[in-house]
Amino acid sequence: MTPSGLKAVVREKILSVLLCSVKKEGEWKILIMDHPSMRILSSCYTMSDIVDEGIMLMEDINKPREPIPSLEAIYLLSPVEKSVQALINDFQGTPTFTYKAAHVFFLNSCPKPLFKMLEKSRITKATKTLKEINMAFLPYESQVYSLDRPQIFHEWFSPHRSLEKNEQLAMLAEQIATLCETLEEYPAICYRKDHEDNFHLAHAVLAKLKVFKVYEPSMGEGPDNARSQLLIVDRSFDLMSPLLHELTYQAMAYNLLSIENDIYKYEMTGTSDSREEALLDENDELWVQLRHMHIADVSKKVTELLRTFYESKRLTMDKANIQDLSQILRKMPKYQRELNKYSTHLNLAKHCMRHFKGTVEKLCSVEQDLAMGTDVDGEVIKDPMKIILPVLLDPSVQAYDKTRIILLYIFLKNGVYNEVVSLLAHMDDQDKGKIALRIAFIAETKLAIVVTVLLEKLQQDERNRRRPSGHPASTNHRKSQRDSPACTANPTRRGYGVHPPDRSANSYCQRSQRHSQTAAPVPHRQTDQYGPKSHQTDPCRQKVARFHSNPPDNSRTRKI
Repeated sequence: MTPSGLKAVVREKILSVLLCSVKKEGEWKILIMDHPSMRILSSCYTMSDIVDEGIMLMEDINKPREPIPSLEAIYLLSPVEKSVQALINDFQGTPTFTYKAAHVFFLNSCPKPLFKMLEKSRITKATKTLKEINMAFLPYESQVYSLDRPQIFHEWFSPHRSLEKNEQLAMLAEQIATLCETLEEYPAICYRKDHEDNFHLAHAVLAKLKVFKVYEPSMGEGPDNARSQLLIVDRSFDLMSPLLHELTYQAMAYNLLSIENDIYKYEMTGTSDSREEALLDENDELWVQLRHMHIADVSKKVTELLRTFYESKRLTMDKANIQDLSQILRKMPKYQRELNKYSTHLNLAKHCMRHFKGTVEKLCSVEQDLAMGTDVDGEVIKDPMKIILPVLLDPSVQAYDKTRIILLYIFLKNGVYNEVVSLLAHMDDQDKGKIALRIAFIAETKLAIVVTVLLEKLQQDERNRRRPSGHPASTNHRKSQRDSPACTANPTRRGYGVHPPDRSANSYCQRSQRHSQTAAPVPHRQTDQYGPKSHQTDPCRQKVARFHSNPPDNSRTRKI
C-alpha cells in the first residue's frame, strides 16, 4: 500500500533530496543511518523500495561494519556528537578509507561545534555532498507525527536538568519548524496563553520559520495554499483524557495488549497451533478502516466483512460468532493469504474484549464517574470513596490502573485530602502548584506511599460510616486523632502529621461541569490552597493542526 498524507510527503522528500540527487545509473551505494534517521526512513520505505533506488546495503553507523572502499556511502544522520564522531572515524583509516566517498545529509541544522569537528577531520577529502534536509520529526501515520523524544518530560521538568531547558526548547522549536517546512507551510502561530513556556516555544518556532523563509521565499504561498495555523497547547489543556481507558480499537489494543514496535503477537488454535505476528500499520487496509471505531462496533464489522468475503467467493458457512470464525479460517488454505488479515483482527478484537470483560469494564465506570463528577444518572457524586475503595482494595487491579483512579480522584477534588497534600509538601517546592510535576512524581516514585495512606484513610472512613451515628467511636475519632502528639508535633510519623479531612458536606468539591473524551476540554481553573494553581507544559504532546478557514492575516504569534 502506497503511503499517503504526511508519510507520502516525507517519502517524496527523501527520494528527491537524498536518493535521486546522488543516484547514478549502474552505480550501487551504501546507506548508513543512526537510530532517529532509520526510524524516519522505515516509516515510509520498505527494503525493496530502497534497493530500487540503487542502494545495495543499509547499515547502522553505531555498529561495527566491514570496510567497502570500492563503493560510495550515503549518510543520513541526526546532527549529534555520537553520530558525527562515528562519521569522522570512517575516514581516518590508512591507506584507504572505509568507503570511497561520502554524501552526508543531516536531518536538521548541524551545530557549529560539530561542524568545526568535521572541518578539522580527514573526511573533508572524501565528502562529495553535505546538506541539511530539515526533516527532524517522525511521520507516525498519514495524519500523525511525533517529535520522537520520550525523554523530554524528565529533561523539561527535572530540577537537576533546569540548565538544559533552553537548549531543549530550541530543539523542539526546530523540529516543529522542519515539519512546517516539509509541508511547505508558513503558518500563523497560536498558543495557549496560560503558560509562559507556550509563549517561549511559539516565538522560538516563529524565529526558525523566518530563517527557513529566507532560503525558501515561496514557503506557504501558492494560488491554492490557504494560510494555515500552528496551534501550540500543553497537557494541562485536558488533564483527564490520558487517565481514562479509551474504548476505540487502536487505543484499547495498545493500552491493554503487549504490542511492541506496532507488532501484535498471538496464538492461533485449530488444526495446528502456531504463534503468529502481525504488523499494525497503514499497509493493513483493514486496520486503517477499523482503528478509530468503538470496540463493540469492531467485532461486528470484522464479522460482517468476513461474511461478505465468503459470499463473494460463493462459500457457505453456518452461523458463526467471532470465537468460531478464527477456527474456520484455519481450514481454508486456498484463501489463507486473503483471510490472514481477517484472522488477525478477529483475534485482536477478541483479546481486547477479554480484557474489557475482566477488569476494564468496571474501571471504565469508575473513571467516567470521577472524570465527570456525576454518575450515570447525572447525579453529583457526593462521596467518591464509595466507588474508589472497591477498586483500590481489588488485588486483580494493577497498580498502574490504581494510579489512574487516584489521579482522577485528585482532579475531582480540585486538590487532595490533607494526607496527600502533606506528602506533596515533602517534594521539591521550587515549582509549587504545578500539577504536571506532581503527577509525574506521584505516578513514578510515590505511588506505594500514596496508595497506602489513601487506603488507610478510606478504610477508616468506611468503618466510620458503618457505625451508628451516636456511637462514641464515630464522634470521638477525629478529636482523639487531632489532639494526639503524633499529629501535632512530629510530622515524620505515620499519617504525615496532618489532621484528617473534614467530613462535612462543604469539604467536598462538587463539580458540576461534565467532562467527556469527545467534548472540548475544560478550561484552566484556579483552585483553593490544597489544589494546583497553575499547570505545567507537556512538550511531548504538543501538536500541529492545519486549518484553512478564515486564517489570520499576520504572521505574528497570538494568544488563544
